Amino acid sequence: MARVHEAKRELLQRLRKFYGDSIISVIFYGRHLKDPEFPEIDVMVIIDRPYDPVKMNRIAQFVENIRDPIENHYGYHVSSELYTKEEAENFHSGYLDVVADYEIAHDRDNYFQNLIEDMLNPKNAINYVKYISTIEYIPVEDRHEQGSR
Repeated sequence: MARVHEAKRELLQRLRKFYGDSIISVIFYGRHLKDPEFPEIDVMVIIDRPYDPVKMNRIAQFVENIRDPIENHYGYHVSSELYTKEEAENFHSGYLDVVADYEIAHDRDNYFQNLIEDMLNPKNAINYVKYISTIEYIPVEDRHEQGSR
């Protein structure tokens, strides 16, 4: 059981070293929280300023500098979500896995906690969900006005 904690501690250290002050949130989630023998660590990382603005490059840098060293040393598969602040503020279906059970390792100014609470608030949820649909969102009051024309 201590091995998973060592792996997560080193993962967090590597994140801090590589991203520095750009780290906003680091969230561990998934099955390893309940079963330390499970061979996968799920982690969500939210950064303020990307080292490289091209998402594929960012992912490759994460794999090379963070994921691969942890996997090679500890034997755990590291499954990750890497978002900029702007990307994090659009609803992702992966958030449903995260909110089921998560552990906050780092959360500057409670950013992630506030974001999730806001997304889960029924009064605000549609503001996040509408970005994942290709169908235009028209508020109910607007539909009634269009129908009476």
